[in-house]
Amino acid sequence: MNNRTPFSIAVCLPPGLVAAAALCVATFAPPTLAAENPSAVDRHADEWLKRMGDYLREAKFFSVKAEVWQDIQISSGQRIQADRTIDLQVRRPDRLRAEIRSPRRNRELVYDGEGITLFNRAENLYGTARVSGSLDEAMDAASERFGIPMPLEDFLRSDPHKDLLRKVTSGADIGAVEVMGVSCEHLIFSQDDIDWQVWIETGARPVPRKFLITYKDEPDSPQFTAIFSKWDFATKLPDFVFKFEPPAGASKIKVQEMKADLQSHQKEAK
Repeated sequence: MNNRTPFSIAVCLPPGLVAAAALCVATFAPPTLAAENPSAVDRHADEWLKRMGDYLREAKFFSVKAEVWQDIQISSGQRIQADRTIDLQVRRPDRLRAEIRSPRRNRELVYDGEGITLFNRAENLYGTARVSGSLDEAMDAASERFGIPMPLEDFLRSDPHKDLLRKVTSGADIGAVEVMGVSCEHLIFSQDDIDWQVWIETGARPVPRKFLITYKDEPDSPQFTAIFSKWDFATKLPDFVFKFEPPAGASKIKVQEMKADLQSHQKEAK
């Protein structure tokens, strides 16, 4: 798993990206090599994670709902839990739609194979970052070139098992538990700066039902939790699902590449 945290993405963007950041869903989820020490990962934990990864990787399309809770610190210094819902629609190899809703925000992200469009419903603003290729390629380009995080990207990649085990130093299978009445296998993993847990549905459909990250390198070790529901692998997702149509009166803004934006500011500083 990559070590990007949903707490720092919004503040690490260059000043010239403020307008684009207004569109960006900065608190998605954190979101690719094999584990650094494979022997430290329990065999049963690895087998369960691979079952889940293979199931998601082989699905040509799927939809899922995630309820997310994230520890944040408000201006008074008090830590609270902020909540939001994410509705994801995925069609491999190169389509994604995400609707993100919270008490104060309503945003949308659409990838149609040629560009990622970010839409802020509250301000009626949208912008498109020109990227292309598979979901993996688009997510990498969006992050590296534009500073755009993808919602729960570890589960969207072509090989979730491989991606999730990036930088893992240990892992274990805790055993069978229930999540919202669904029988699951509880797995725990550690990395240098984060611990993470995943609860995988047992039976014929090994999908994630809960995902939790603890940021050990952050003060007070804040957490990010996602509860998954309404997994749908049967409803087909035609092209129009991934076509963004700006609503009446919507204003388009430019989404600049971070490198180009930094170069521009360097020139201004001279």
